[in-house]
Amino acid sequence: MLTNEKKIHFTELLDELGENLDISETQFDAAVASYKAVGNWLCANDSLLKPYNPTIKPQGSMIIGTAVQPVHKTDDLDIDLVCELSGKAPLWTQKDLKDIVGNQLEAHKKYESILDKEGRRCWTLKYREGSPNGDQYHMDILPAIIRNGYQLVFEKAFSDTLSDNTENLSLSITDNKLPNYKTEKNSENWLKSNPFGYAKWFMERATIGTVKLFSLNEAVKPVPKYQKNKFPLQRVVQILKRHRDIKFKGDPEKPISIIITTLAGYAYRKEANLMDALTNVIENMHLYIQDKVDHMGRKYKFIGNPVNPEENFADKWLETPAKQQKFFNWLAAVKHDLLYSTSQPDMPKVVESLAKSFGEETTKGAYLNMGKKRQILTEQSKTRFDTKLGIVAGASNIINPHKFYGTEE
Repeated sequence: MLTNEKKIHFTELLDELGENLDISETQFDAAVASYKAVGNWLCANDSLLKPYNPTIKPQGSMIIGTAVQPVHKTDDLDIDLVCELSGKAPLWTQKDLKDIVGNQLEAHKKYESILDKEGRRCWTLKYREGSPNGDQYHMDILPAIIRNGYQLVFEKAFSDTLSDNTENLSLSITDNKLPNYKTEKNSENWLKSNPFGYAKWFMERATIGTVKLFSLNEAVKPVPKYQKNKFPLQRVVQILKRHRDIKFKGDPEKPISIIITTLAGYAYRKEANLMDALTNVIENMHLYIQDKVDHMGRKYKFIGNPVNPEENFADKWLETPAKQQKFFNWLAAVKHDLLYSTSQPDMPKVVESLAKSFGEETTKGAYLNMGKKRQILTEQSKTRFDTKLGIVAGASNIINPHKFYGTEE
């Protein structure tokens, strides 16, 4: 049985684990400096893109605060970006725009050397030598056309987190798998994406009351500031993504982050305690996977995009059934591993079990940090720990002054 004291310790450990999964401020600042420089090059005076005011902004996990460190130091940190353009030349097709962005990148001596082959929707820059602390990262740059009045809608949407005005945040993007890729000149008929509307939805799901821990308004700026504190839902997603990464390693059919993040957002019920949030999410996220039948009578799973109900994030499951099976295998494994860890008799055994699911270095580092913080709080006679949000903030639960978990007894 999980006692209240053990639950407190487990929650502290989970939050420390989440902090250890965060990208560092150094990594964050390096990425921001890199994509800011890319943006400057794309709007250079001789660039064909300059008349359309190209602006590079972070998207995905970078703006919702769920990015995680690579499992191994030799692995890449993924950074998703969107290159917003205020318009295009009337005769440009998706292919024309994609080629122009690629050509402009290739015209830069440094970018030419790190430019990867063309992706389905993005161009990728692979940073290797010379990055701070030897970090490796790659930046996926998505060319996109914004609508008239987009900037005004954008500013209004992110100045008021209660606003529902997200439809007009959608972007027209390039996709070389579409039949109209080489022919369609009207960007309104291109594929649509709404990364900032999605970010707004997720952070509204994550925010608890009026607590200010993470500013989406700050995160969506072209040059955002590093934000350390996180809501429980953000930590839940980070923890689930790391479990996925450890279990599947480099498997290309592993559950994708957008599915994990979306189902977690749907299942989350504003639990203020991190362990409660994690337990609820993994027990209920499957409830938001719908069963549907297509026009050919084939049954398939549907995970709706909350800002575009017609989009199915699980659309690849039908053509690659292994992806669906691996998702459900992973979900069962998460449930089993959490239950097994909470059943351990003491914290060292808990850490040992969690290390198998989240990585030995990350888990043991979290355990040591937890012990150090407890020791500092005790020595300073600040023996109260707030487990409501999973962060040290000065409230409710008494810490045993003679127990320093994570240090030798």
